Amino acid sequence: MEDQETLLVTGTWSRIEVSGALVRAARAGRGDVHDLLAVLDGDLGPDGPITVLAGDQTDTEERALAIVRTHGLRAMDAWHLATATLTMPALADSGERLAFASRDEAQSRVAESLGLDRW
Repeated sequence: MEDQETLLVTGTWSRIEVSGALVRAARAGRGDVHDLLAVLDGDLGPDGPITVLAGDQTDTEERALAIVRTHGLRAMDAWHLATATLTMPALADSGERLAFASRDEAQSRVAESLGLDRW
């Protein structure tokens, strides 16, 4: 997140998905829930380093369904890819690299098949 030339974006559901992971981490003794959620809210807030994007709901759901039916990804993994492929191109200059970060190998492979570089 230190590269000022890289625009970091995520979809609206990330706040929900990551909040759940952070609450579970806190319950397992890996941090204070309020501190963890405050960092997330700061990162995704209006002045934070990550821009939160929302695509048209119908378009996003149709694209996610197509990804699930074609690649067999989990629903939320497909939703993230659908959001990325629908919203990111409008933010990029012509020829600018679009990349997708994931810790999931299957999701990363599908992202590449959709024209997104690994990040």
